[in-house]
Order: sequence, then structure tokens, then C-alpha cells
Amino acid sequence: MTRLPAHSALLLAALVLMGRAAAAAEPTKRECVDANSSAQDLRKDGKLRAARDKLALCVSMSCPGAVREDCAQRLDEVNKAMPSLVFEAKDTAGNDLGVVRVTMDGQPLAEKLDGTAIPVDPGSHLFAFEAERLPKAEKTLIVREGDQGRRERVVVGPAAPTVAPSDHGPPHATIRTATSEQGSSHTPMAAYVAFAAGGVGLIAGTVFTVLGLGAKSDAENSCPAGPSQCPAAVDVGQLNGRITSNNIGAGIGFGLAAVGGGVGTILLLTSGSPSAPAQGVRVEPRVGAGWAGVGGSF
Repeated sequence: MTRLPAHSALLLAALVLMGRAAAAAEPTKRECVDANSSAQDLRKDGKLRAARDKLALCVSMSCPGAVREDCAQRLDEVNKAMPSLVFEAKDTAGNDLGVVRVTMDGQPLAEKLDGTAIPVDPGSHLFAFEAERLPKAEKTLIVREGDQGRRERVVVGPAAPTVAPSDHGPPHATIRTATSEQGSSHTPMAAYVAFAAGGVGLIAGTVFTVLGLGAKSDAENSCPAGPSQCPAAVDVGQLNGRITSNNIGAGIGFGLAAVGGGVGTILLLTSGSPSAPAQGVRVEPRVGAGWAGVGGSF
């Protein structure tokens, strides 16, 4: 019996062990079939990354030819459908950030960003971005199948401070304007509203004036000899009431026209002033015993 040299025996033993390890790494026929079946279910659920891992297993040379060909075709389809994202991370100063840890729905996705596309599953996902000594940033994206190489910019850093708007002026104001330190672009619109209100008052005052003159004419025709000598059939109180009501309406209308025109003029003159303070304008009719008018404040 011929004995091998010691070094030859060691080499032969190493080759046997390597062959056994390689054989153990190759999937069995059963594992190939199960991987193909699992990949199909994962594909239907939109879990393309997990499906790709299964298909990469069943294309091994140890798998049956039919299974291997089917897996290869499905793997090509999954690679074409799988979306990918290219994240561009910057700090608030606009500097590029490379060492950024990215998670998707709470699961690790990437330890750094180097400008390459990252495969992801389709659907709505919450991405979180963490860089050293900077607050975490989050962004929700809806990723669609086949959307490959989609670029997304993310700013990692403290958010810009917000200024809460202030509200001045009486809550009961009918016409209200506010002018900031730089001048408000809403002031001309408020002036136009004031002019419009004045126009309505002018029309109303004119109408009531005409009606009042008509009522006065009717009274003169019904009582040509004067109110004290009206015929018994004439209701003097009704005639006087018509005259008084129309005079009140005319006074209110013309008063509103005067206030509206004055307010509109003031707003137009002060709209360009950079230091005009916030202000409120209120217009309201006032009626008393035997008189009528319009009051306002601004």
C-alpha cells in the first residue's frame, strides 16, 4: 500500500473540504422550487426587493433547468419593475452631505449617500435621514413601479423659524385694513371697497331724496291750502311719515357716501407709507329722534 507524502495528504483533505463547502452553499432542488414560489407571492405583494433575493437563489446552477429558466425570466421582470431613488442630502447652508444614515419605514436602507440609485419597493414610504450633530429629517414619498433613478433632494438641519401672524383692530369692524412695516398690498383693495360703499350710499341717498320729493309733492297736492286745512279724507300723518322716512333714508345714504369716499381717499393716500400702522375702519348708520346720519371710526 502506497502512502502519500504528508503535504499531499493535507492538500487532498483541503480540496475535499472545499468541495463539500461549495456543495453545501448551493441550494437543493427543494429550496429552488420554494424560492421560486415565494418570489411569486412577494412580487404580488409589491415586495420586489425580497422577491429579487429569492429569484437570485433559484437561478443557481444546482437548480433544475426548468426552475432556473423560470426564475431568470422573473428576475429580469422584477429588475425592470423595481423603482430606485437617488437622494441628494444637503445641510441648511446648501452643502452636500454624504455620511447620512437612511431608513425606510423604520428599517435600515443605506449607511451613506454616494449618488448611486437605491432600489426600493413601490408604495408609500416614510424615509428618515440622520447625519452627525444634525436633527433628523423625514420625508414621505409615493414610489411607483418602474420609476428608476428618481432624484429627491432632502435638507437635513434645523427648520427655519416661523413668525405667527398678528391680528389688530376691532373684531366688529365692517371695513378693516392692516398695513405692515413694509406696506400692505391689501390696502388699495380696502380703499376700493370703501369707495364702493360710498357709491351705494350715494345711490341710496339719491333714491330716497327723489321719493321724499314725491311724498312732499303728494302732500302739497292733497292739501293745497296747507296741512292745517287738509280734507278729512287725507291722512296727514301718513303723508308726514312718508316724508320723514325718505328724509332719514336720504340722510343715511349721503352720510355713507361721504364716509366711504373719505375713508377710501385716506386709504389710498396712506397705502404707500412704509410706516403706516395697522388700523381698523368702522362705518355704521345712526338714527335718532328727528335726525339721521352716519358714524364711523378709523
